[in-house]
Amino acid sequence: MRFDRLDILRYGALTDRTLDFRAGARLHVIYGPNEAGKSSALSAISDLLFGFPAAAEQSFLHEPGTLRIGAAISARDGTGLTFRRRRGRKSTLLAPDEKETPLAEDVLAPFLGNLSRDVFERAFGLDSQRLRQGATAMLRSGGEIGSLLFSAASGLTGLSRLRQSLEAEADGVYAARRSKDRSFYQALDRYEDARKAERDHELKSGDWKKLLAEAADLEAELQRLQAERHDTRQTLDRLTKLKTLQPLLAEIDAEGMALDGLADLSAIPDGFADRLEHKLRDKQVAEEELRRARQTVVRAEEDLARIHVDDALLQISGDITQLFADTGNYRSQRQDLPRVDQELAGYEAALAQLARRLGVPDVERLEKLQPSDVDRARLSELVEEGRQLSRQLQVLAEQSDSERKQLAALEKDSLAGRLIDPRPYIDQLEALAGDLSVLARLDALETQIRRTEADLNEAAARLRPPVGDIAALFAAPLPESAEIATHRETIDAARTKTREAGDKLRGYDEQLNEIERVLADAEGTGPIVTREQIAAAREGRDRHWASIQEMLAAGHSPDAKTIAALTVSVAEADRLADAALKDADRVARHADYRLRQVRLRREREDVSDRLQGYEKALADAQASFARLFEACGVTALDPSIMLEWRRGVEGLLRERKALRDLLDGRNENVLAEARVSPALQDIAEATGYKSSRLPPVAMAEGLRKHLRLAAERWSESRTREGEISSARDRLARFDEQRQALERRHVDWREAFGKAVLPLGLPTDATLEMASVALKAWEELPDALAERDNRLRRVNGMRRDMADFERRLATLAASAGYELDHLPPDAAAEALHMRANAMRGELKRRDGIEEDRQHAEGLVARHEEALTIILADLDHLTADLPGATDLPALLSRLRERTRLNARLVESRDRFRQQADGKAEAELRVQLADFERVAADLEIERLTEEDQRQFTIHGELSARLAENRRQRQALETGVSAEYAVFEKLSAEQEAKDLARQWVVLKLAARMLAGSMESYREKQADPVIKRAGDLFSQLTGDRFVRLVEAHDETDARQLLAERVAGEHVSLEGLSEGTRDQLYLALRLAFLEDYSARNEPAPLIVDDIFQTFDDERASAGLKVLAGTAERFQTVLFTHEMSLVEIARREIGRDLDLIQL
Repeated sequence: MRFDRLDILRYGALTDRTLDFRAGARLHVIYGPNEAGKSSALSAISDLLFGFPAAAEQSFLHEPGTLRIGAAISARDGTGLTFRRRRGRKSTLLAPDEKETPLAEDVLAPFLGNLSRDVFERAFGLDSQRLRQGATAMLRSGGEIGSLLFSAASGLTGLSRLRQSLEAEADGVYAARRSKDRSFYQALDRYEDARKAERDHELKSGDWKKLLAEAADLEAELQRLQAERHDTRQTLDRLTKLKTLQPLLAEIDAEGMALDGLADLSAIPDGFADRLEHKLRDKQVAEEELRRARQTVVRAEEDLARIHVDDALLQISGDITQLFADTGNYRSQRQDLPRVDQELAGYEAALAQLARRLGVPDVERLEKLQPSDVDRARLSELVEEGRQLSRQLQVLAEQSDSERKQLAALEKDSLAGRLIDPRPYIDQLEALAGDLSVLARLDALETQIRRTEADLNEAAARLRPPVGDIAALFAAPLPESAEIATHRETIDAARTKTREAGDKLRGYDEQLNEIERVLADAEGTGPIVTREQIAAAREGRDRHWASIQEMLAAGHSPDAKTIAALTVSVAEADRLADAALKDADRVARHADYRLRQVRLRREREDVSDRLQGYEKALADAQASFARLFEACGVTALDPSIMLEWRRGVEGLLRERKALRDLLDGRNENVLAEARVSPALQDIAEATGYKSSRLPPVAMAEGLRKHLRLAAERWSESRTREGEISSARDRLARFDEQRQALERRHVDWREAFGKAVLPLGLPTDATLEMASVALKAWEELPDALAERDNRLRRVNGMRRDMADFERRLATLAASAGYELDHLPPDAAAEALHMRANAMRGELKRRDGIEEDRQHAEGLVARHEEALTIILADLDHLTADLPGATDLPALLSRLRERTRLNARLVESRDRFRQQADGKAEAELRVQLADFERVAADLEIERLTEEDQRQFTIHGELSARLAENRRQRQALETGVSAEYAVFEKLSAEQEAKDLARQWVVLKLAARMLAGSMESYREKQADPVIKRAGDLFSQLTGDRFVRLVEAHDETDARQLLAERVAGEHVSLEGLSEGTRDQLYLALRLAFLEDYSARNEPAPLIVDDIFQTFDDERASAGLKVLAGTAERFQTVLFTHEMSLVEIARREIGRDLDLIQL
């Protein structure tokens, strides 16, 4: 699937944007700076193919329901589809028309196949972060690359395990690092032990006697030392125990003496103290509660004495509250009264003004003379009728005057001279209109011809190469654009092959130089035995042996020289083989580099030969291309330039054809001018038009105006008489209408004179007088109503205010307060505040009285409880002798209990540490015990015990060593057995060495075979990724190789030119990105070979690429054009310039 066009109608920050993807382009690059809409375009592709997400993420500029994306796509088989996508849950695919007809939901299935949004964005949508994440996922176990490596490894697991077992077995025999578990070192240790035993295992009688005597002395010394240690330990234990028990006996004595001081309490039982303490606590609590209750009664009585309640004020508090409620109304009326008085005065002044306007002496007379509504209506109708009659008479007079003036003008105006009918000449002029319109463009046509000739010559000079003679160019045969394009493709292909061969040749040179450097470094550390040297030595050995065999077969004995030569050749072959075996790794690497050097030189020669062939083919193609333009008289340049030159020549051809058309048009105009001029002259002479030898076009325009005026005069002369007759008829009709209106005016005047009398006007009053009187009488009813309303309001407000002030005075007198100095509303508010305060005092007095009664009840209850507690306390202490201080008694009883408990505890600790000895016995021992002297003796005995312990350990070690030596002499091997063991170990070491060599050689042979098999069975995707990786890195790396661990699992490694293998972790960040891109492209190529390919959308993945590798990356992306479409988004102009340089005309650059 490929995008032919992307229409972003309403999406994100973009509106009505169309991205056209040029067909045939190898790479599409969409360039735009930051905030140009690249992110919106990237997101739009996923939403177009797979639908909008539920969240309206791109609706910050447009409403969610209006979001639209469209595209024109085509499949690999040429099938095309144009559609739109809207945001919604169903029927989101639409036809790209005004009606937006819904399309089937599966219409994209042939283009997408089984692709989902997640797969598309992970596989075909790449940016730097997603590229790395995707590569990490591919390389994980179970990922795409991981699955390939696993499948490629299967089949050799058994051989791999066999190789590992051989390596493990050889490692178990011998390795450079010594280990007790390796059998060779075990045999070597036995050999060394046997040699030592051979020297040591020789028994002497003096040594044996000496060992016996030493053993007896050591045993006697140990018995004596053991007895001393026993005495020391006994003395140390006795002193330590006496030191510990002395403080305990002192505590017991002190507690007994303290109890003797409390002997007078012996008659009081132990539980008496708890009961006494409980009763004393109850007595203290009861006394405290009684004190607080009495204080509460006293405070309540004092508060009641301070409270004063006015009963008279409380009785009238309801009336005071009602009066306070009316305060707002009183205050409002007091504020509104001046305004209403002013309004009343205003309306009375307006009525007086109306009376003056109507000529009435006062308002009362005006009210009596007020006309009825019927009289005013009748007069109003007559006034309107009079005005209409006046207007009609005035209009009729104006029309009569105008008509008389028009009639006079018509009669006065008459045409002088001869009149002709211009119609035939107008028809002749219209017949010439076509030729005249052509002549009007003659000057412009001449100017256009000169400009076209100049443009044609300039365009020919601007061509590259330039064209000097245009006529000669078009007379010669021109190569077609298709033929030029074919030659361009041939030359480009030859150049590409030449450039690629040159790049490969340079790559081979770099690899050979690197290998030569590595070989020189390796040989510099010492001579290396090569496979050829070993083969040559063995060949010489075999040659000497063959000659000896021939001598023996012939019955001759070989001479000493021949035998010596054989001996030397055998020794040399063995020496070389041993040296190769000793330095096997370095020899193997050296041989590998030699083989690679030979292979690379052979491949370089092949590439060099191909390069010469490519250069010859390029020269032949360029010569063949140059011959195409020999007949045109120009020197051929680059095919792309000549293709543009050919298009420019096509433009010249079109311009020359246009110039010829202009010249033909000018010639036709000259012929038309010769035809038109005589006809125009005839019309001018017939109509009397003075032409003064004007050009044809100007003369035709003048004749047109002249004939138009003549036609107007001819038409006026025909209609003038009819207009004079019509004017006379209209004047007669106007006179009749005027007489009728004058009769109606007389009747109206009579009725109007009668109608003005009820309004107090004379019979000769005019219309203006009647209108003014009507207006004044119409204003009178409203003014009277407003004045009466204000008068009623003023009277009511004054009445209510007087009532409020009277009630206030009555209540103030009843309460006995003097409030005359305050305004009425403030006085009412003050009186209300005093009533409220008195209500509060009353409520407070009732509450305090209730508290006082409750406190008195508490006093009585607490006094009763205290009496009961005192009686119980007297009963409890009745048996005590004399007057007793009960708190002091309680304290002494508590002290006796504490001393008894401590005495019991001290005796328990004494019994635990006395080890069953009687207290009296120990007291006797402690009679002369001195603690300081005992400490010094304990310190001395401890040091003595430590010294005896050290000596005992040394003697025990010496005795054990003596026993070991005697046992070794009694049970050890003999010197003869040691010699036998040494020879056995020596032979075993030789056998193990031979076994190790065989195992190592077998493992190496098996590893080489497995590696050859794996190279043959390597996965093509990994091979393709290696080729792409080599291109991306500018041949710094040769390929990707696969190493195997102990489980036969493959690991991906990159191989440098010198053969060094580098793990993924050892690559730089940019090189890792190039490896990831190579892996992704290889997979997409493999996918596209088996499925309908989707476009690859790439967003700024060259951030870690330098210019050289960015150039290589762009060429690699362009190389995928035959398999799938690639679209690259970028904001870097430098990357665009690189793309232009490397891809050329195959680049489709789209700017946002």
